[in-house]
Amino acid sequence: MVKDITEEELACFRRNNFLPHEGTCPVVPVGFIVHYSQHFFVAIFDYQRRNVYVLGRHISVETLQVDGIDPHNWCDWNGPEYWRRIAFLHGWCTGDDTDLSIMTRDWLQNGLDCGPIACSMLEQCFCSGLDANGNLPHLDLQCGHLLRIKMLRMLAGRVKLSCSDYLMLLDNPQADWQGDDMPDEDVISMIQNGRHQAQCLKLLRTLIVLSATCSMCQRPVPVQECTLPSYNSILFKTNKQLAGSRSRNSMIARAVGTHLQLEPVEAPPGQDTIDSQRSEPATATRRRVKNWNLGSYKRFPRPIAPLPLAAYTGSRWLKDDRTFDDYEGGPTIEMLLAPRDTLPTMTFQAGELHVSTAWVDWVDHGYRITPGSFHIFYQCDPIATMAHIMPIGTMDSHDPSHQVPDRVTGNYSLERHGSHREGHQTSVTDVEIFSAAELIDSANYDPPLHDECRFGCNAFVRGRASNCFGDGPALYLDLERDAVKFSEQEIETSVDIDSIIWTTKEFRCRGSVGIYITPPFQTKPGIFKHNHTYVDIIIPQSEEDASMPGGRTEWLSKRFPMSAIPHVCIGRITSASSTLNLYIAFPRMIHQHPTNGRRITLMPKEVLDIFWDRVLLPSIGDCTDISWAPYLKHTLEEARYKARGADGRKGGWGPPKAIPLSDDDFRDVQERMAGRIRDGDGELSMYGSLFFILEGKGIKLLTKDGQRGRFSGPEQALCRNLSDLDWPYMMDRTHGELLVDVGVSFTPRSPEVPVVGVWRLDALEASFGAGGYKRGEMHHHNTLSRYGALQAEMQQERCQQTHIAFRSTYNLYYESIRTNSNQASFISDSDAYKLSQSYMAECAEITKVVEGCKEKTYGVRDEYRVSGHAARIILENVEEKAREYLKSEPVLWIPSKIWFELMRRRVREIQRTQISIVKKNPPNLGILTGVLNHMLRSTTSTPIVYDSHVRESLALLEYRNILETAGMFFVQDFDINSETCLDEVQQIDDVHVLALMGVNAKAQRDRAVRRTDPWQSTESELEEYPLGRTPTWTRLKAAIANSPAIIMRPWTWSPRLSNTQLSIGRLVVKFTNHVWLMLTEEVFKGMRPRPTSLQEAMKCWTITSIDDTLTAVAFEACNAGLQDNTGVTPGRMGPKSRPFLDRCTLFFPIPDAAHRDNTQWSGLWEGDGYIADFHRTMQAMDEDQQEVLKQGLREVFSELHCLPASGARVWMQKNDAIVFMTNPTFYKIDCIGRGGESQQRAPRARRKMKLIKGKRIFAADLMDTQPFDADGNPQRKTEKQKRREVQMRMTMAKRNKRVPPPPRPPRPFPLTALEDIAE
Repeated sequence: MVKDITEEELACFRRNNFLPHEGTCPVVPVGFIVHYSQHFFVAIFDYQRRNVYVLGRHISVETLQVDGIDPHNWCDWNGPEYWRRIAFLHGWCTGDDTDLSIMTRDWLQNGLDCGPIACSMLEQCFCSGLDANGNLPHLDLQCGHLLRIKMLRMLAGRVKLSCSDYLMLLDNPQADWQGDDMPDEDVISMIQNGRHQAQCLKLLRTLIVLSATCSMCQRPVPVQECTLPSYNSILFKTNKQLAGSRSRNSMIARAVGTHLQLEPVEAPPGQDTIDSQRSEPATATRRRVKNWNLGSYKRFPRPIAPLPLAAYTGSRWLKDDRTFDDYEGGPTIEMLLAPRDTLPTMTFQAGELHVSTAWVDWVDHGYRITPGSFHIFYQCDPIATMAHIMPIGTMDSHDPSHQVPDRVTGNYSLERHGSHREGHQTSVTDVEIFSAAELIDSANYDPPLHDECRFGCNAFVRGRASNCFGDGPALYLDLERDAVKFSEQEIETSVDIDSIIWTTKEFRCRGSVGIYITPPFQTKPGIFKHNHTYVDIIIPQSEEDASMPGGRTEWLSKRFPMSAIPHVCIGRITSASSTLNLYIAFPRMIHQHPTNGRRITLMPKEVLDIFWDRVLLPSIGDCTDISWAPYLKHTLEEARYKARGADGRKGGWGPPKAIPLSDDDFRDVQERMAGRIRDGDGELSMYGSLFFILEGKGIKLLTKDGQRGRFSGPEQALCRNLSDLDWPYMMDRTHGELLVDVGVSFTPRSPEVPVVGVWRLDALEASFGAGGYKRGEMHHHNTLSRYGALQAEMQQERCQQTHIAFRSTYNLYYESIRTNSNQASFISDSDAYKLSQSYMAECAEITKVVEGCKEKTYGVRDEYRVSGHAARIILENVEEKAREYLKSEPVLWIPSKIWFELMRRRVREIQRTQISIVKKNPPNLGILTGVLNHMLRSTTSTPIVYDSHVRESLALLEYRNILETAGMFFVQDFDINSETCLDEVQQIDDVHVLALMGVNAKAQRDRAVRRTDPWQSTESELEEYPLGRTPTWTRLKAAIANSPAIIMRPWTWSPRLSNTQLSIGRLVVKFTNHVWLMLTEEVFKGMRPRPTSLQEAMKCWTITSIDDTLTAVAFEACNAGLQDNTGVTPGRMGPKSRPFLDRCTLFFPIPDAAHRDNTQWSGLWEGDGYIADFHRTMQAMDEDQQEVLKQGLREVFSELHCLPASGARVWMQKNDAIVFMTNPTFYKIDCIGRGGESQQRAPRARRKMKLIKGKRIFAADLMDTQPFDADGNPQRKTEKQKRREVQMRMTMAKRNKRVPPPPRPPRPFPLTALEDIAE
C-alpha cells in the first residue's frame, strides 16, 4: 500500500507543492505524466467523479491489436498504485479502486515526440479544465518541433534564474537539500559564463530550421476534393512568388518575328501613398497631374520588323535526371504561403536570447535545380546570329542629320490630305534654333558662382535666348549643326571580349582557385543588379503531389534572374592581369521580403558562418594531405582569431585570406560539401542544390584586337591570358552555360579636332527593333531628346535560338566620369537644399573633370551578351558587319571642346541657380531643389527618379513636350523674381518633401510662408536634434515641431473601422465639420474641410492634410504611452499627456460634464452643435447602447493621426500657429530615452492674431450648415440674423471707416504755469 511513505516525505511533498500542512486538501482533479516502458503519456484522476483519463498510452493501431491482452488495462503501468498514493498524499479517501471508470484517448505518434506531446496535452488540460460533466476539453496535437521550442523558451530562462537563486541561498542551505542533488561546479560555471546560453542558441536554431521545413509545423492548407490544375491555379494566385511558372518541356514551339513590336501604352502610376494622407479639400488646392506620361521620355518608332524565325523543332534542353538533385520529400508550395513569424524572445536574467530572423527566413523553401537549369539558349548551334547583330532599322529615305522635329520648324502641311502647296504651311517665329557652339557663345561670360548671370541662366537653365533688352524667344538645341563628318574608312573599329559569366554545377579549372577561409565582409551582394542572365529553378511541389504514391509528377519551373538568387563570393582566380570572382549560389533559400516583396540576396552573417564552419572548412580539411594541417584553419573561430589586426579587431573591408586549391583538390572538396549537406539532414538542407558562378569583368584590355596583334584575335588573347580556366570544359554546354560579352568600339581618326561620339536615338531604336530586342531602357544623355544610349534584352524565344541574350550601346565619353564601381553617385537633395560643402565640392569636381577631357577623343560602343559558340561566329564576321552598319550614320560626332563645355556650363548654371533660390528661400524650395538636382545628375548619368515629388514636378512641367520642342530639358518659365520661382509645380513644400530635405527644413519653409503672408510674424528659433530608437523627450518634441513626417508613420484606414456604426460615423463627421467651421478664413491656405464620410473625416486630421490646409501649424509631441516594454520610462518627460483614447471625452463630453458659458465650447453645447447632437443621441439610447457608442468613439479617436491641442479652448495657438497634438501610437520610436539637455528659455509672448470667430458669427454659420433643426423642421432666421446678413454685405472699408474726433475748444497762448498744472 502506501506505508512506505514516511511522515517526512509527506511533509516535504505538501510544503513543496504549497498544500496545507495538516488535514485534508480540497478535492480537485490531479494530472501528471507517466514514464512507462520508454514512453511518456498523461494520466488524470478525478476523485469526485471516480474517473481515470489515460491520454496517449498507445502510439499506433498495432499496439492496440495484440491477442489476449487488454490494451487499456491500467494495472500494466501500476495505475491503482498511483491512485492510492496520490490520495494518501492529499488526505483523500480512495474508496474501491476497482469501481472506477477508465477512459482512454490515443492518437498516432512517431515514437520520438511522446514527451513534448504529453507535456502539451497536460498543459491544455490544466488551462481548460474538465467541463461540468467531467469531460475532457478539445485537445490540439502540435508538431514536436514547436513543442520543443516552447519548452526551451520556458526552461532556458528558468535555468538562469534558478542558478541565481541557488547562489543566493548557498550561504544558508536548506535543511532538505541532499548532497547528491547539489549541482556540479562546472554546471554553475557554464551558466554564469554564457556557455549555457550559447548551447541554448545552437539548439534553438536547429529546432527553428527543422520547424521551417516541416510540413506539420507550417500548417498545410487542406486539399480535399481539389483537382491538380485547379488547386495549383489557386496556389499561384495566392502566392505572387510563383507567378510566371511553367513547364519548359511542355511548351509549344512557335514562329517568332512576324510582326512589328509596337510601343506599349504607358499606364499612369497608381495613387501615391502621400495622396492617401490628404483629404479632398487638401488635395483640391494642389496642382493636379493630368497625364503622368508627360513626365517620362517618348520612344521612337521601329519601322522595320525583325527577321522571321521558323518554329524550332530541335532539342531544347538537357534531359532530366532524377538523381541530379533531391526532388522528393522537400518543402511544398503550401509552406511558402504559411507565415514565418519570429518566435517570442527567450529572456534570461542577465540578458535576452533573441531569435534571429535569419533562422526563420534563410531555410530550405523547396526550390530545386535540373541539369538544364543553367541554360537560357536551346541545345543547338546559334541560328541567324549575324542577322541580329547591328541591323539597320531605318528606311532608305531617313536623313540622320534631320533631328529638329516639324513641330519646331513648322515644316508640315495644314491640309487634310497632307498636300504641300505653298501657303498652306505654318510659320514658327517663337522658337530660335541654336547649335551647341552658338549656345555657349551666347553666354560666354562666366562670372563667379555667387554673382548673377542672366545670359547663362537663360541659355542653360531656362532654354531662352537673350539680348540686351531682356529675354528672347525659346530656343531649340540642334547638335547636328556642330556635327563633324567622317567616312567609314576614317572610323576605326575595335573588337574585344569585355566579360565572361559561367554557371555550372561542378566547377573545374586548369590552374588553382583561391578559397576564402572566412566569409567576406559585404554591404551588398556580389551580383547586386540584374546582369541579364537567368537560371531556371524548379518550384516546390504541392502537398497533394507530395502525398501521392509513385514519385513526383509536378515539374513546374520559373526563370529567376541570377541577381535574385542568394549567393556569396567563395573565392577568386587571380593572375597578374585580372581577378575572376567565384560565387556559390543557394537557390533553396530564395525568398522575398514579407513587406515590400523584394528579393533578399545578401546573406546574413549567421547563415554564412554555419556554411563555412560546418560545410566548407571541414570539407577542405578532409581533402588535403596531413602536411597541410598546420596551415589550415579547421574552424571558423580559429580562422577569425588569426585574421585579427594589430589592434585586435577582427575582419575588415578587404578580401579575406585565401587558401589555394588545385582543380583535383577543389573537386574533392565539392563532393565532400555535398556529402556533409546530406548528412546534416534538415539542419543543413538549405545549402543543398548549390551551384557556382564564375564572373570576370573589365577584361576588355586583355583581348582588344588580340592585344594589338600579339594574338590572332580576342578569343586567343582571352584563352592565353586566362590560362587557369579550362575553356574546352566551359564551352561544353552539358556542364553549364558560358556567356561572353563581345564589344565593338567605333573611334574616328581625328588628331586635329578631338571629337565625342553620341548615338542618334532614332536610328538606335530602329536598329533594336530590326534585331527583335525588347523595349529596354533608353538613356538620354544630359536630358537631350535625340541622343543617348539604349540597352535591351532580346525577346525570349528569339534569344533561345540566336544565342543572343542582351545588347547594350553606350557612349565612351562616359568613361571620363565613370566610377570604379560603375555606380552613379551624386550628392543628395538635402545637401543641395542646404548648399552643403559636399554639394559645392561635387559640382566643382565635375567641372574640373570635364574641363580636362576637351583634348581627348571618345567613341561609341556596341556590346552583345551571347553564348560562347555565338561569340565565335560574331568575332569572325563582326568587322564587315560594323562597316555596313556605319553607312546608316547612327552616330553623331561633335567636337570634344564643344561637348564638354556644354556639360561644364550646364553644371555651373544649375549650381548658380540653386544658390540663388536658396538665398531667396521660396516656400517651394524643396520642390525646386528636386528638379534642379535631377537636371544636375542628368549631366553625368541617367538617374532613376525615386522621389515622388520629382516625378510629379516633371509631369507638371510636361517633361516630354519640352524635350520635343526644345531638344533638351529646360525649366522655361523659371523666374527668380516671382514668389515661388516656378508656377507650374507645387507652390509649397509638404511634410514629405521637408522630411527629405532635413530636420530643419520645416522652419525654413515656415519663414518663407510668413514672408509671403503679411500677417505672419518671424519664425522662432528651432534647433536640430537627431533621432534614434530611444530619443530624449526634448529631441522628440523638437523633431515633431520641425519635421513630424520623419518620425510619424503615415495614417492608413484601419479595416476594423469599416464595421463602425453609422451613428458613430455621423458624429465624427459632424465633429470634424463643426470644429473646422470655427476658424476664420484668414488662417486657411487651402479649402476648409467638409468631409461626408468617416474615412474622409479621419483623413482631415492627418499631418499631411493639416499642413496643406492651414497656413501656420505647430505640431506638438504627446508623451502618453511612451514607456518601454516593462512599463518604465527611462528618460524624463514633462506633465503626462492624455492618451488619444481618452481625448474622446474632451471632444464628446457626457451630458453631466461641467462646462462654462461664453467659451469656445459653448457654441458646440447648444442648438445645432455636434455636442448637443451627441447628447440627444445618448438620451435616445439605453445604457448598453450608450457604452457601445462611447467605445466606438474611443476606437475612432485612437486611430486619428493628430487632434487640436484643446483644453479650456477648442483651438490653441502658439506664435500665430495653430497647435495640434500628434498621436504617439504613430511614432517610430521604442520609448523615451535618457538625456541631460539643458532647459531653454521660452520665447517671449507676442500679441496673437485672432483665429476663432465670434460666438454670434459662429452660431449663424453653424445654422447655415444645418438646413433643418433637431426636430426635422426647416431652420428659420430671425430678423436680427437677417439684419446681420445685410451688414455683412457692406464693404470692409465702410465698416472700418474712421470717424474723426470732435475739435477741441481754442485756448489762450501761452499758458500760465498755474493753468498748465491744472490741466
